[in-house]
Amino acid sequence: MGLAALIGISFNAASTQIVPFLALGLGVDAMFLLIHTFSTQTQLDICYQDQVGEVLRKAGVSVVTTALCNVAAFLAAALIPIPALRAFCFQAAILTGMNLFSMLLLFPAMIALDVRRVFAGKLDILFCLKQEGTNATSMKEVTNNDMNELKVQKLKQNTCSEKYPKSFSKKCPEESYGRQNSMNDLIDPESGNERCYISCSSDCNQWTLTSFVTNYYSQWIIKTPVKVLTIVIALALLVASVYGIGKVEDGLDLTDVVPRNTSVWSFLQAQDKYFGFYNMYAVTQGNFEYPQNQRLIYEYHDSFVRVNNIIKDDDGGLPEFWLSLFRTWLTKLQDAYDSDKASGFLDEEGWTEKASNDAVLAYKLLVQTGHVDYPVDKSLLRYTRLVDDGIINANGFYNYLSAWYSNDAMAYSYSQATLVPTPKEWFHDPKDYDLKIPKSKPIKYAQIPFLLNNLGDTKAVVTTIKQVREICERFQTRGLPNFPNGIPFTFWEQYIGLRFYLLLALAAALAAVFVVVSILLMSPWAAALILVILSSIIGQLFGALGILGIKLSAVPAVILI
Repeated sequence: MGLAALIGISFNAASTQIVPFLALGLGVDAMFLLIHTFSTQTQLDICYQDQVGEVLRKAGVSVVTTALCNVAAFLAAALIPIPALRAFCFQAAILTGMNLFSMLLLFPAMIALDVRRVFAGKLDILFCLKQEGTNATSMKEVTNNDMNELKVQKLKQNTCSEKYPKSFSKKCPEESYGRQNSMNDLIDPESGNERCYISCSSDCNQWTLTSFVTNYYSQWIIKTPVKVLTIVIALALLVASVYGIGKVEDGLDLTDVVPRNTSVWSFLQAQDKYFGFYNMYAVTQGNFEYPQNQRLIYEYHDSFVRVNNIIKDDDGGLPEFWLSLFRTWLTKLQDAYDSDKASGFLDEEGWTEKASNDAVLAYKLLVQTGHVDYPVDKSLLRYTRLVDDGIINANGFYNYLSAWYSNDAMAYSYSQATLVPTPKEWFHDPKDYDLKIPKSKPIKYAQIPFLLNNLGDTKAVVTTIKQVREICERFQTRGLPNFPNGIPFTFWEQYIGLRFYLLLALAAALAAVFVVVSILLMSPWAAALILVILSSIIGQLFGALGILGIKLSAVPAVILI
């Protein structure tokens, strides 16, 4: 976790709540394999210096193969384009790599220390204390090894010439030795002598999983009826998997990702059940010339009328947005100016006390040039209008924006435009004869709000997302930098390409497993067999999702990989 933070991988809920337990599971798995291999070593003529090497010779390839395949699978799962899960997959891959480092270097060192403790005759837990009468010089006892312990305690020497111990099924001579005599009869393997040891203890025949597999399961599985039954079950699972794959649905309810029986959970449950109502925003951004491209922005806004799940007005149109509200306000001021000018309350030189506040404000706006060096020009009153043919005067656009932001705050708040950078403030005072209005900075970010309804299932949400995305991409090609924003796009957009990226990640993971197994085992045929088995398991798991009614989302996708 620290290494992931050091290289800049961000943390999220999956990182903090899943990765630590994943580390425990993966680490303990390899640890159990090494410990089991160490505890079942039955060759008593192995000197203690070679005990750890023998463990790694038997189990090291399995540990390395498993770890490398896990790393490859997590890296393949990172192909799914969801930032939180990508961070989780990268952290899990780093974790698996560090586990491999620990299992191959640190843990064998701990086993070596324990071997030294055993041959030094020290106690298991109180390793500072030494057992009385124990002075082992070869593999006469191994800690946590019941098999070897029993063999050391009750061994009988045989005059056969075999190199290694044979099966315990042979009958033992009637004479027996005590434990101490058996200890003395064991020959140090370093002397070069090799002997055969046969246990005559009934304790060695006690029931274990190993003995069950050896004596019963291995005999039972090779019988013809069992083979036929296995093939039938495999075919039944294949048919069930195909049926289940066809029933898999995309989706993950919001109620599944928040704590149950909380106020947030109750709200989301009621919202999904009765409303299916969400906010969304069409965001324009970048170095876009808003004053010169107002018609394009109006076309962009009006194009969303074709999205079925966007709430419309009673006349079938869309609610006004910030630019249309801005234009409506300016049109009202222009009408007031025209009315007072016709009444003689103002002219090119100024206004009288009978002029209305809106007319005076329009007068101040009309004389704005939009240039910093000469901001005011009264001659503009002769031919300039605030709004001409539905388009706001481009030269004074950002001066007008400062006045609208400050003097029509309610309309600006209603528009939910969230303009960035924030327009400059300038409050109108009819008694103030200073005509200069500060010019706001060019807009870099603006929002157009919409309301979505009838989004009760994932299919409806995905259909809406595709319609909105198509509009955004079309106007992107026309030079309007834009993107949609909102809960549906944050949470459900993953389902548009989820199955494609899932298949891509599975293919990458299986290819990586094939390469790793082929290199480590030096057998492409074995790697191909493993690939077939893994593909079958993946198909069965995917089919189980459909049969059990579990919806496909990014989380089950990562689990499949």
